[in-house]
Amino acid sequence: MSYAPDLEFLERLLHASGPSGFEEEAAEVFLERARSFAQVERDRHGNAYARIHPGGKPKVLLLGHLDEIGVIVSHVEEKGFLRLKPLGGWDPQVLVGQRLRFSGKRGPVFGVVGRKAIHVLKEEERKKAVELSELFADIGAGSKEEALAHLEVGAVGVLDQPPKWLLGERLVSKALDNRLGAFVVLEALRLLQGRTSAEVVAVGSVQEEIGAYGARTAAFRENPDLAVVVDVTHDSATPGMDQAQVGEAELGRGVVLDVGPFVDKQVFRGLKEAAEREGIPYTLHAHGRWSGTDADEVAKVREGIPTGIVSIPLRYMHSPVEMVDLEDVKRAVRLLAAFVAGV
Repeated sequence: MSYAPDLEFLERLLHASGPSGFEEEAAEVFLERARSFAQVERDRHGNAYARIHPGGKPKVLLLGHLDEIGVIVSHVEEKGFLRLKPLGGWDPQVLVGQRLRFSGKRGPVFGVVGRKAIHVLKEEERKKAVELSELFADIGAGSKEEALAHLEVGAVGVLDQPPKWLLGERLVSKALDNRLGAFVVLEALRLLQGRTSAEVVAVGSVQEEIGAYGARTAAFRENPDLAVVVDVTHDSATPGMDQAQVGEAELGRGVVLDVGPFVDKQVFRGLKEAAEREGIPYTLHAHGRWSGTDADEVAKVREGIPTGIVSIPLRYMHSPVEMVDLEDVKRAVRLLAAFVAGV
């Protein structure tokens, strides 16, 4: 199955702001692209839906979460500095010195994450891992009043790191976890036009990074016959990674198929057979309890929804420089389309 990715859409999706619980901007980019070939809507939870062949059988749900890790302003100090709380799982060391883009009262407000300079850090402070409570954001305001004129407590921010292409079609950006999944499910839906009579719903789900709550809502609302979740997984070739712990997954070597308690055996077998038919390389990843993806919630909805997981190898997860190989993204799109077309 031939496929040419819409890279302009991918870059727009990655640039958009969409921290957990505040995914509106990313959802609008998703829906704007989908309107040209699918029925679109959002639910009260915030999930974005794109649908083809309503009423067709079977009904297949494809999910990739739209939210990214971010920060929320918890306090504004007298000198205008902002204290932050996390939206999702941060390594605070990654935040030091980063640029942020906040959703302000009249538009974007830019700032930086500050910390005392190394020259004035005490010896014990230099050796100690920094905690998020020690960090602050500086938007250039000289006072609390000036800062509050532009944003307020509850304003959310994301890393201000636009997509960049590196050697060998490798892409680095914030939010690849998991705008890639949202991109893949919508591109697969586009590729499926004229190739299936099934009702297929691509969902850009919300709030995965804080508990996969959006996927639970979407699965209950749609009540599909089966579902496939697309997410990212750790690249095991990165220096310091232990394959015995993270499994085998490497940029440019293909997709990853999950095996575990929440993965339906028939859906897994169908994904595997589709990959083999299409000549798509894959590796297997086993988890003993949960996968850490939307699938954990989707599989438990109602009387149980048969669910599979397709993952894309990613380096430097939850950082400003997440990295992926475009070839793996294209393979994931082709795999989903081939699987659904063969259901």
